[in-house]
Formats: sequence, C-alpha cells, structure tokens
Amino acid sequence: MLSPLLRLACLIVKEFHDVVRDPRARLMLVVPPLIQLAIFSLATTLEVKNVSAMVLCEDPGRHGAEIARRLEASSRFSEVIRAESEREWSRALELRRILVAVVVPRDFSRKIERGEAVSLLAVYDGRRSNAAQIANGYLQEIARGYAAELSPGSSFSVDARPRSRFNPNLDEVWTTIPSLVAILTFLTTMSISSLSLAREKELGTYEQLLATPLTPLEILAGKLAPAMAVGLFQGLLIASLGSLLFGVPFRGSPALLILGIAVFSYSVLGFGLLISTLARTQQQAILGAFLFMVPSVALSGFAAPVDNMPLWLQEAVWINPMKHGIFLFKGIFLKALPFSEAAGSLIPLLLIGTVSLALSASLFRRRAA
Repeated sequence: MLSPLLRLACLIVKEFHDVVRDPRARLMLVVPPLIQLAIFSLATTLEVKNVSAMVLCEDPGRHGAEIARRLEASSRFSEVIRAESEREWSRALELRRILVAVVVPRDFSRKIERGEAVSLLAVYDGRRSNAAQIANGYLQEIARGYAAELSPGSSFSVDARPRSRFNPNLDEVWTTIPSLVAILTFLTTMSISSLSLAREKELGTYEQLLATPLTPLEILAGKLAPAMAVGLFQGLLIASLGSLLFGVPFRGSPALLILGIAVFSYSVLGFGLLISTLARTQQQAILGAFLFMVPSVALSGFAAPVDNMPLWLQEAVWINPMKHGIFLFKGIFLKALPFSEAAGSLIPLLLIGTVSLALSASLFRRRAA
C-alpha cells in the first residue's frame, strides 16, 4: 500500500500532467501573461505625461513671460497652449482638452520686483483627481525652482495656487463612484452574457435549443435581454446608492444616465456572446471573460489616465467600452454633461456594440447551421 506522501505526490504529478498535456492549456499559461505584462507596463503608470495644459499670461513683464516659457519647455506636458482669455481655457477644461490651466496674474512681475511672494493660479480638471494632484506637484516644482534662481536662500517664494473644476476638493470618491457604475455594470453584463450559451452546452441542452422553432436571432435576443436588463438595474442601483451613501453630487439628467447605462450594457453584450459562442464549458467562459475584463478595466482610465499611455495605445483603446463608459458617467455625475457632448461617448458605444454583436451573431449562426 502506498504511503500518504507518495499518494499525494502521484496526484500532484497527475494534475501537472493534465495541465500541460493540452496544447491550448500550455498556450494559455504563457501567452496571456506575456500580453498582459506588455499592456499593463504601458498603461498603469501614475506618471503624468502626454497631457495638455494651457497658460494665460496676463502679466506684461519679463517674469511672466519667463514662467510661461518654462511651462512650455517642461517635459511634463506633451503640449502647452497659449490662451488668449479666461473663456478659452475654461472651455478647453470643460471639454477635457487640457488637464490644467495656468494663469499668470497681471501683477506677477511687479510683485517679484518688490520682493513679495507671488502665486500662479492653476485650475485643474477635478474629474481626473489623481492626475491633477500629480501635475500640481510638477507645477510647484517649476515655480519654486524659478524662485530659488531669483533669490537663493531667502524667504521669497513663487508657488502655484491650485483650484479644481467639477471636484473642488479633488475628492477621490467623487471620481470612484461614477467609475464603479461602469465597472460593475460591465462585470455583471459580461458575466451573464458569456455564460448564456456555454451553460446550455455544458448541460447538454444546446442541441435541444437549436431544434426549437426559434431562429438563431431570436435565441440570441432571448439570451442577451436578461443580461442587459440586469446590467441596467445594477448600474442604476450603484449610481443611486453612491450618490445617497457617499454624498457624490449628481448634477446630470436621470434620463441621460438611464440611456447611458443601457447603451453601455449593449456595447458589452457582443463581447460576452463571442466568448460564450467559442466556449464549450462554463469554466472556459468564465476564464475567457476574466481574460477580457482585466485588460478592459486596466486600459479604461480608472487606475491610470489614458493620457499616460503611448499614443498608439490611446488610439487602440477606442474599442474598449470601459473607456467611453467611465468618461460618460463621470461627466453625467460631476458636470451635468449635455446630450450634445454625451453623444461623443454614446455613438462609439453604439458602434462597438453593433459591430461586436454582428460578428458574434454571424459566428453563432455558422455554428448552429
């Protein structure tokens, strides 16, 4: 009779053999981690780069011109645009074209010549609270470095006085709750839709389903409708509780929020259906959904700004529903996003959903034939 340790060793060897004997399993052990390592190393940096700023220099003196020149020469920002008026930088901030607007006050040079402490005004986009706080440190570094050059060793100072639009205190909860509306709706919709057909295959009822009078499109509609309904319900529940329990202001239209969650759920269904069509078991469907969801969240701008990513990756993540969803829900919550601006997210979500559903439905019809 074998000893307990030997029996255990035999079982371990058997399990290792089961894992590595399947070529697809060996591929899954190596390729996804390598791909995710490459993507995450590019996407999850907290360093602020590839973002734009605006500077409005109201000071006619040489010190104002010099501080504006130093901002433009800084490697911390990909672009520093000269603004002609407060309305120009305010509009750019509202449309998320810039992260920060820097205003050099009219008396900047005069105060420096008198040896007085002086401050720049830095107005940030509070919807990107993490990036705003990091960028503020960069501006303080530039301002204090200039002060040290002008008067080394003295108490004379130049600093950047921060202000924030849409999230005055840069409260992290204000940006987290709208993001969670997208993330949790995404997870629920993806989980339900990816298991819809895989469950039938594993239970042995897939062929019976195909033998019914229902057409393939009717089968898909019946399978996907519950996922979309549950996603819509959960998204509204999270939005309501987040506003009530955490004090996150809701400044937008409830009707636009409902429409946004519905369209966002629709955009996810095609990816879930594709995974469910390809999977043979529920376990495979769960693994496929997980492999899709992790990069989607990482490349959404939730943990690290999309602006930090290389430009080619910023273009590639256009097909990620999470990117558009997070932007949409933050705008609805924090700045009463009008429908004309919300369309910039709703239209891509509709396109993503329509194309992915069409591809998935085509694959399902071929397999059902």
